[in-house]
Order: sequence, then C-alpha cells, then structure tokens
Amino acid sequence: MSKNKQNLLYYFLIAALVISSTIGGGYFCCVSAVMSVILLAVIVYIFVHSSILFLYFDINLIAITCLTAGYFLTSLWAIDSWMAFMGGIKFLPVCLFFLILCQIPAQKELLIQLLPLFGSLMTLISFVMMQFFVFQDYVSVAGRLSGFFQYPNTYALFMLVCMLISTYSINPQKTIWISICHTAIALVGIYLSGSRTVIVLTAFALLFISILKKRLRPYSLLGLGLFIIVIAVLFFYGYESGIAARLISTAKNASTFWGRLLYFKDALKLIMAHPFGMGYYGYYFIQSEIQTGVYSVVNVHNEFLQIILDIGILPAFLIYGAILHSLTSKNISERNRLILLIITLHSLFDYDFQFLTIFFILLLFLELENERKIRISVSTKVLAVISLLASIWACTTIGLSDFFFIKGNFQKSVHFYSKNTMAKIELLKKASNAEEMEKLADSILETNKHVAIANSAKARAAFSDGNVENFIKYKLLAIQQAPYQYEEYTDYLDCLTHCVNLYLQTNDLHSAE
Repeated sequence: MSKNKQNLLYYFLIAALVISSTIGGGYFCCVSAVMSVILLAVIVYIFVHSSILFLYFDINLIAITCLTAGYFLTSLWAIDSWMAFMGGIKFLPVCLFFLILCQIPAQKELLIQLLPLFGSLMTLISFVMMQFFVFQDYVSVAGRLSGFFQYPNTYALFMLVCMLISTYSINPQKTIWISICHTAIALVGIYLSGSRTVIVLTAFALLFISILKKRLRPYSLLGLGLFIIVIAVLFFYGYESGIAARLISTAKNASTFWGRLLYFKDALKLIMAHPFGMGYYGYYFIQSEIQTGVYSVVNVHNEFLQIILDIGILPAFLIYGAILHSLTSKNISERNRLILLIITLHSLFDYDFQFLTIFFILLLFLELENERKIRISVSTKVLAVISLLASIWACTTIGLSDFFFIKGNFQKSVHFYSKNTMAKIELLKKASNAEEMEKLADSILETNKHVAIANSAKARAAFSDGNVENFIKYKLLAIQQAPYQYEEYTDYLDCLTHCVNLYLQTNDLHSAE
C-alpha cells in the first residue's frame, strides 16, 4: 500500500478516536452508526483501490469477529430481537476499526502518542465548561468531572491511560516539559473525576513504574508523592468538598462495592439460564425477574459478565483470552503490558467497553501476530459496495432513532425505528388514554414479553373497560416480572378494593368474592 494511502487511513483512525471521544466517548448507538458508515466507506475505498488486504490471523481476529457477529446473531434468540440488532450496529465500528488498523500497524504508536494530547485538551476544555451552569450536565456528574464521556469513571480510566503514556514518554535526555504537563493534567483530571477505583489504580501504576523503571523513578515517585499529599490534605482539611467527601467515604461506606457484588451474583443466575446470551439490552429487560435487591441498571458493571449476558460465554472468553495473550506475549513492551492490565482490571468493575473510545484504545495495545496478505477479488469488491449501501440504510434508521431517543423526542424515535422498545416504553409512560396505552403495550409485548410496565398498562386498560378478570391476569404478571415495584402492589389493591365496593353496591356478592 502506498504511503499516501497509509496516511489517509491513519487520519481516518485519528478522526474515529476524536469523534468517539468527543461525543459521549462513543457510548451512544447513534455515534456508532455514524462511525460505522465512515469506517466501512474507508474499507470499501481500500477494496476498490487495492488488490491486497492485510490481516493478522491470530486470536485477536477471531475474538473481534465473534464479538461483532455475536451481537447480530443473538437477534435470533434474544430477549428483544430488534433491540439486539441495535447492539450489532453499536459494536460494528470495533471490527471495522481493527480491520483498518491491520493495514497500518506501523502507525499504532503514532496514534497512541496522540492520546495524552486528546486527554489534556478534554480535561482543560471540560473543566472550563464545568464552571458554567449551562454546560455542567455535559461534562460533569454530581460535581465530578466526566470529560466528554459523561461518565466520570470511564473518563478517569481514559486519563489514567493518557498519564501512563506521557509518563513513559519522559526522557531526561530530551525536552520533557510537554510530557510532564500531560502527566500533571491527567492526575488533576483523575482526582476531579472522583473515581475511587482509578485513584487506587493510579497509585499502583506509579508505584509499579518507580520500582521497575529506574529512568522514570524520580518522576513517578514525585507524582505519587504529590498525589498522596493532595489526598491527605483533603482528608484532614477538605472533607466538606464534594470529591474529597466521596473519596473519604470509601473507608466508611462500601455500598457501591456491595451493590456491584449483588449485580454479579444475580447475573450468574442469568448466565446459567442463557449461556448463549440474551442480546443487547436483554439483561436490562429481564433483571427485575431474578434480582435479589432493589436496583435498575442497564449494564452489570463487569465487562466480562456483560459480554456473556449479551452474546454468550464463548465470545467473552475469546475477548479476554486475546487480552491475556497480549499480556503474556514476549514481544509486548512494559508500558503496553501495564496499560492493558489497568484496562482489564478496571473493566471487571465497570462498563468500559460500552464506550467505543475505550475499545479502540484496547485494540491499539493488543499484540498482532501472523500477518497474511489476502487478495481481493472482484466479487469481494462488489460485496463490499453492497454492504456499504445496506449499512447506510440500517445505520441511518437506527442512528436517527437513537439520536431522537437521547433528545427525548420518543415519537420521532419510533418513527425512524418502529422496534425501538426503549422509546415505546417512554411513550407508554406518557399515554393519555386507555386505548393508546393498550395499543403501545401490545406493540411492546409483541417483540418483548419481559416488560413489566407493558403488562401493567394492559391491566389498567382492562380495568378501564371493566374487565376485572384480565386486569387481575395482567397485573399479577406485571408483579411477577417486577416484584420489587411497590407501586404495582398498591395499585393492584386499590383497584381490587374499588371493584369490590362497586359489586357490593349492586349486591353482587359472588363477583365481590
């Protein structure tokens, strides 16, 4: 491949990193839809203008192919098949990014070296935006800096990766102030995020570097010392500040930790029942039926378990097997091994891989092996063009639906993708009459039998029609699907009491009983 074409692919990968990290970290499906079209167009360009495709036939290729294909295939048996298809669109850019990366492996390090700059700019811009009330919701959560990720914990992980890259770039023989500035900004960003897990990992990483890297020992010890001093000062004098109070509360209140253990425990029951996965959003829809505590989460806060819940045991073991393979590789550098280890550890306590940016970064640090040249036939080029056209249609439909869902325009969301269950649930909550309520509930239950609010709506519609038998049937089903919803019980008892009183007024003792 010519140098100009390699540079073009390099710039597209930069664009992918910038777009995904700038727009919610690439968490939203609409971002994935845009990314999919752009990256697939690049791949079609490669196919049309080149007769050779480079692939690395290793565990990474198998794992990433299974991941992407898995989200589409689970549509066949998912809890909600149409929402599962949205999951396929969401994770499609992961495979496409990896495929382009395979064409320019020599540019990986250049991409990695850009990350600290991205992180520093994100931190500085979001910190300034945080000072203005109108922008606070975009860059912070409950007073915690979240960058453009809109989630402090994943932003903190991103900044930790940036800090490690810039720290390892420090060279006493050359000008080092830029790397030191990036490291300092990253440390400030990590603190302002209030992420307790990442703060612990940061201390571990700096200690690790100071022990094993003699050249960087003064800088890592200085960074670690300043970090500890800041935390200590806040511990003794800054308890009233929100972030300091949050950090100090770690020692006094472990409710978040125990809550996540509860998620894990309940998730294991679902894994035993659904070893091939339940599709994207499947865990969210079915969790209320098996949970042993009061909570409602979209993700289980453990990416290994989340992948199993979504697409099955095999893809999860392949993904983490690929990471482990790189971690134990003889060719991997100390820096890359440490960063991979940090990402892996954090992913076991949060939902990092739901953000495209983190997944893209993960791909940059995997070791590629067994390169092969694949000749591209004319039929393959035609198939690539057809795939691009099909993806434009699918991504436009699903992307616009997700965009309007995020914006709160649920009617338009359903207009673009009529199978968007989440949007229909929101419309159901706002239904103004029994007829509209029943119509929406039927539409939801047609594709997903596990939505308690839809059965509850069917019960209310039956009650409005005076059909007490159907009211009891659907209300009991709603209670069975959401046993921790207190309102369902009170509504059930209130309606039954009302019915009994009406029967007694007409001396219908049999019906009252």
